[in-house]
Amino acid sequence: NLQNTGSFKLRGVSTQFAAAMDQLTAGDLQMVTMSAGNYGKSYAYAANSLGLSATVLMPDTAPANRAEMLQSFGLQVERMPSAQLMDGVNRHEAEGKVFMHPFDDINLIAGHGSLGMEILKDVPEVDAIVVCCGGGGLLAGVATAVKLFKPNCKVFGVEPETACSMQKSLEEGEAVKMPSAKSVAAGLAPPFAGVNAFKHVSKYCDGVVTVTENEIKDAAKAAFSNGLVVEPSGAAALAAFMTNKIEKIEDDQTLVIVLTGGNVSPQELQNLF
Repeated sequence: NLQNTGSFKLRGVSTQFAAAMDQLTAGDLQMVTMSAGNYGKSYAYAANSLGLSATVLMPDTAPANRAEMLQSFGLQVERMPSAQLMDGVNRHEAEGKVFMHPFDDINLIAGHGSLGMEILKDVPEVDAIVVCCGGGGLLAGVATAVKLFKPNCKVFGVEPETACSMQKSLEEGEAVKMPSAKSVAAGLAPPFAGVNAFKHVSKYCDGVVTVTENEIKDAAKAAFSNGLVVEPSGAAALAAFMTNKIEKIEDDQTLVIVLTGGNVSPQELQNLF
């Protein structure tokens, strides 16, 4: 939550952009994505920094200030019903734009793996890592990186009970859709689990647990009471720890909890209390 742009997303976006720029020169590269949250902010920041042409498709239910924030980076923003977002992406791809997937791009997942590498460098004695999970990109990247370099370190994902597409995917053995997904942790409630993310999570993650809406709110409040501004989507891992939902860790073992984002307005914070 203390990273540039207020979330972990820039890790993956930077790798994703680098891969795209290897294929096309900056002058020829035109991109499109769909987002109303932290990915969109990091995507906008990176595109602006690199002078790239970029468009964001945003659900028309997103607050107007989200669109204004992205437009402040010089991006084109198109608002439309959520059900039409992929049709919008397809239209832009037909015009020659490159679609930057907000959570299931393999280069994005690889970039998110840098967080796992950084944890192993900074806390080499770590025994378990707890990560919030939405579409699964961050969990996939962290779990893969950690298991490749420290196989005995456990990695757990945490989802809202009302948006548990990855947990259901693990139960069913394939990435599933969950169109009814909805949560106070909006960034953890995509309508489906990523296919690439699922492949990595199913191979390298030690399990996914769920937390309730109130548990997420309580965790965000606890973080704030201790001087940390953490949005609900960034507090799910802390919620799982606070409610003893993580596999038992011995007293002499080291646990790392990742607070994934701090992009929350004063009004949104006030609604939590």
